[in-house]
Amino acid sequence: MNLKQLKYFQLLAKTQHYTSTSEYFSISQPSLSHSIAELEKEVGIKLFQKRGRNVELTKEGRQYLTYVEQALAALNEGEQFVKELTSISNGHIGLAFIYSISANYIPKMIKAFLSHPENKNITFSFYEGLSQQIVDGLKNKRFEIGICSQLHDEPDIHFQKLAKQELVFIISNTHPLSKRKKLALKDIIHEPLILFTERSGMKNVIDTMFEKAGIKPNVACLVETEGAMMGLASINYGIGIMPRVSIPEEFNVTLVPMNKNDQKRDIFIATMANRPLLPAAQKFYHFLIENSDDAIFGR
Repeated sequence: MNLKQLKYFQLLAKTQHYTSTSEYFSISQPSLSHSIAELEKEVGIKLFQKRGRNVELTKEGRQYLTYVEQALAALNEGEQFVKELTSISNGHIGLAFIYSISANYIPKMIKAFLSHPENKNITFSFYEGLSQQIVDGLKNKRFEIGICSQLHDEPDIHFQKLAKQELVFIISNTHPLSKRKKLALKDIIHEPLILFTERSGMKNVIDTMFEKAGIKPNVACLVETEGAMMGLASINYGIGIMPRVSIPEEFNVTLVPMNKNDQKRDIFIATMANRPLLPAAQKFYHFLIENSDDAIFGR
């Protein structure tokens, strides 16, 4: 049994016609017939039976085809892996990122990266989620690179600082504080607040801010995404603290900067510490670092 025989068998099972199959592989029909006969002899079952001028799989042949297709698919994956292992201009990158950078930063970076001719054959899969979900996905090999907050007690993950992202208050347009040019944490001490859950990397950042200010926040509710915070702030359920992002027009909210210029959170590139990136992913990783700019995230 050899690889050619399995490929002949797979296509013949699809075409059910010796002539078209032999033409596809540029071999003679007798050679194809001999190859299939040898394969049947080796596996010890009849794979095909005649049906008029065509052939069809036997019951055993259909069962055997399942295993052949699985084997050929695995070989194709292995071949693609080897190509990516040695090529810097070909490959596929799984990229995960937090919600707050999905609409602006990620598209800009992908467009800039793919604008280089040598990167045109590199493809991507994109995943959006919370920082903890991204870290878990890296561990489970769902993707190779994550852009998120730094999480503590994650020794298997390497975090490389990428840039800073400005934090702002998000306030309903009907609230008096929405007219202020800037606000401090002490200005909202008695206001109900919309904050992030434990699953978000933002929680530790905001908790630390309140601790340093010596303020206990008046928490109205916890959310996981900026979208949920926008919606609740728009109905004046409370004041939110979130990264500066583009706000859809339908939300009746205002983003108000914080008084202190240092109210920012760090954004990191996350990768597995002991799992080297393939060349294409490594190239994109360095591209992100070399083109990091706080202005892209909002100052």
